[in-house]
Amino acid sequence: MLRSSLIVGLSVSLAIAAAGCGGGGRRANVSPGPMPEGGTFTGIWHSPQYGEMHFSQTGTQVVGCYTKDERRGRVQGTVQGNLMRFEWSERRELVSGRPVTTRGHGYFQYRLGDDGDSYATGEWGHDDDETGGGQWNAVRDRRRTRRPDPDTCGAATTGDEEPQGDSFDSSGGGDSFDSGASSSDSSGGDDLGGL
Repeated sequence: MLRSSLIVGLSVSLAIAAAGCGGGGRRANVSPGPMPEGGTFTGIWHSPQYGEMHFSQTGTQVVGCYTKDERRGRVQGTVQGNLMRFEWSERRELVSGRPVTTRGHGYFQYRLGDDGDSYATGEWGHDDDETGGGQWNAVRDRRRTRRPDPDTCGAATTGDEEPQGDSFDSSGGGDSFDSGASSSDSSGGDDLGGL
């Protein structure tokens, strides 16, 4: 009887320890704020880390994809306020015929810059982790030339689409990401205003 009680007690202790240790991954210590009026994640975004990103937001759901060099990735997320938490999966083919797929989680916080551009700042992590992998930042394209295509990342766009989401300012934008994000930022180039 004592032996059965010890086994049951040990089993319960191990189950509690396992439940306390696992499953959830590291989450970012971020809270949603209010989304600026007319704000949305819909659009074509440009990231110094992950290239061109196409996002389409419907209600609180976002789907998208990104491409940079040998990377091809998919993103699926949920928006609360100005915060999007997402899952990503990426296929890289560094050696021809031997693709590698990785997965993880991350977050973006949407903000409207002083320059009128829309910015997404965040992080990514591997597997169940939302942090720990690195920064993931982007600025939304204001050129109005293409509609986001979250299925093919722009491979099948025409040129006559209307812009999606909040109003894109067609004055300026162009190919330059540095449109005077702040008077103290004089670095120029495509550093996305210090993201």
